[in-house]
Amino acid sequence: MERRGFLKFALGGVVGAVASPMIWTTLYDLAYWTQNWGWIPRLKKGDSEYIATVSKICPGGTPILVRLVGGRVIRTLGNPANDISEGGLTPLAASEGQLLYTESRIKRPLLRAPDGGYRVISWEKAEGILKEKTRAAKESCAFISGDASSSLNDLFSAFLVANGSLDYFFMPNEQNAAEKAWELMGGRGRVGYDLEKSDYVLSIGANIMESWGTVARNRKIFKNTHPTDAERTMTLVFAGAMQNNTAVVSDLWLPTLPGTEAILGMGICRELVSRGMGKSLKGIEEFTKIVQPYTLEMLKLECGILPDRFHTIIEGLLQAKRPLVLAGSSMGHGGGAAPIMAAIAANMLLGRLGQDGNMIDLPLPRKCLALAQAYRRAHANDLVDFSQKIAEGKKTAPKLLFLYEANPLYAWPKNARIQECLDAIDYKISFSGFWDETSAQCDLVLPSALGLERFDDVYTPYGSGFENWTLAKPVAEPRYQARPAGEVIIALAEELGLNLGVSDVPSLLISRAKDIGADFQEYLENGLTYRTSARYDNDWFHLPSGILREAMTSKIETGIRLLPHVVYGIGSPSTGIPPYANRIIADYQLKQNLTVAQMNTETARKLDVVHGEKVKLETDNGSIDVVIALFEGIMTGVVSVTAGLGHTEFDRYSINKGDNILNLTHVHIEAGTGLPIWSDSGVKVVKG
Repeated sequence: MERRGFLKFALGGVVGAVASPMIWTTLYDLAYWTQNWGWIPRLKKGDSEYIATVSKICPGGTPILVRLVGGRVIRTLGNPANDISEGGLTPLAASEGQLLYTESRIKRPLLRAPDGGYRVISWEKAEGILKEKTRAAKESCAFISGDASSSLNDLFSAFLVANGSLDYFFMPNEQNAAEKAWELMGGRGRVGYDLEKSDYVLSIGANIMESWGTVARNRKIFKNTHPTDAERTMTLVFAGAMQNNTAVVSDLWLPTLPGTEAILGMGICRELVSRGMGKSLKGIEEFTKIVQPYTLEMLKLECGILPDRFHTIIEGLLQAKRPLVLAGSSMGHGGGAAPIMAAIAANMLLGRLGQDGNMIDLPLPRKCLALAQAYRRAHANDLVDFSQKIAEGKKTAPKLLFLYEANPLYAWPKNARIQECLDAIDYKISFSGFWDETSAQCDLVLPSALGLERFDDVYTPYGSGFENWTLAKPVAEPRYQARPAGEVIIALAEELGLNLGVSDVPSLLISRAKDIGADFQEYLENGLTYRTSARYDNDWFHLPSGILREAMTSKIETGIRLLPHVVYGIGSPSTGIPPYANRIIADYQLKQNLTVAQMNTETARKLDVVHGEKVKLETDNGSIDVVIALFEGIMTGVVSVTAGLGHTEFDRYSINKGDNILNLTHVHIEAGTGLPIWSDSGVKVVKG
């Protein structure tokens, strides 16, 4: 190892770099904890202080306050001073402080032994392996990122490009489908949702109060538009199969079978066209032909909708001044582009697309580094297609795979064939804060500093209604031997003679701040969210014809529909179940460590099962054992299972608790768009 080594840190106004043979923990202390920056807590024993930053484990990037006592993180709270959430807090963001100290954290570098076990190694040894394996693989590398809203993706993808590869992938998320739909219909940038200024929101399938988009912001908007002591200023309507956390607070619930969200959207479009809406839109003649089959009778048959409620919604959309139709899947991923394309078309027919209170065209993120992959290029990369082709022998597997806070073995259906793909790759390196299912099959596992221990950011997370940026900063020293993965990659690139164009992570974030017009130092100190009003016009949009027609031919599952129910309070694929989250797992989610399957009385009667009975749910992929629970807030012919259970790794708080619902779902390809879909599976209920 050369003297410069892998140990880099910020110094002298954040952007300098210093060489030293000292151990990382000492360097980190010198770098981040001895500078005269006003935000650094300088506490006497027993003193308490609150520091504003942002959650990096909450997919919506919730702004938070971190309470420290004597330099130790005690808890995370909402930040009332941040106008994104106004003090709102999601369950995952609330658990961020607890997860610093959970027993599932990876404490030191681990090397897989020939017998399949792991042994602890030094960082110096790990650095040597990183250098050796990357140099040997050359361009035969791939990278999977589990954080789509971080500017670190520019760094990671630039590193991959510098090694000669474009195989950069994101973990499954709704954003990929939405960006595809938006681009196909003429969007120049990325889709935004201006919920703040809408007076009528119809959410088709998207559980906006629990698992879709910027949840803390969504809840703030609902609170502000539904005051307890005055008239509401927004009507919220939810279309879905179950009274979830969005349906129960909505002003109207429209029961809609899983997998039929696109059909409902097309039915709404047909009704709007019949009312004379959208006569001047590009492509209206062909689009009128496409929507003709989606009659009220078809909606009743395919979606199970109630005609009276459907007409109430149509009248509500037409009478509202600033209506918004949005669509998503119950899982927050795997729903395809067709429902979102239908929602975009409905907004176009209403004459609202691109206007205040509707979907808007936000600027595409600019690259912070010249070598980084362009935003659309990176999001268009399809990991399912990549994995399946490798598993089938149609594509050569890379020699080396990097994973960053990504757990694809848990987060994707079996027939995505991630397991076979991983088996075919010579060497796998995981940067992870926790011992997850995918890390447990990697050759080198490196402890990654968590969001409260590193510099990072949240840049316009999916669901935002405006371009925004929140800086994450270290409020505590990294525990154990964790290191920021971004700094390790920068140092690795330098060891390999690769010029990524950045000296450290703060320099990267300063570039992002300058690009969008933010003062880095100001937002470093105040912990608030910077936002802009930048957007594109809507002159480029057109109603789709052939692609949407094709997408609507995708298979709809018959029989008993499986409805995954996401509850981020009990964790995510990258966190497992946070220790204290066990207290909020209810009997209708997990009973005697068996997954609970909810259905209504009519469905149970037809299946000849009763409340509390143990049965199996089966698909072509396999089966899971469940306990039946009756719940009348779910449609007939639907069974709902909570996602987030069934971990085989992490710790005692996560393992042996139910089954992973994704073991039942299966991937199929959406016609027209080529996107993978897995959120609309059917199941068999087997007794005995």
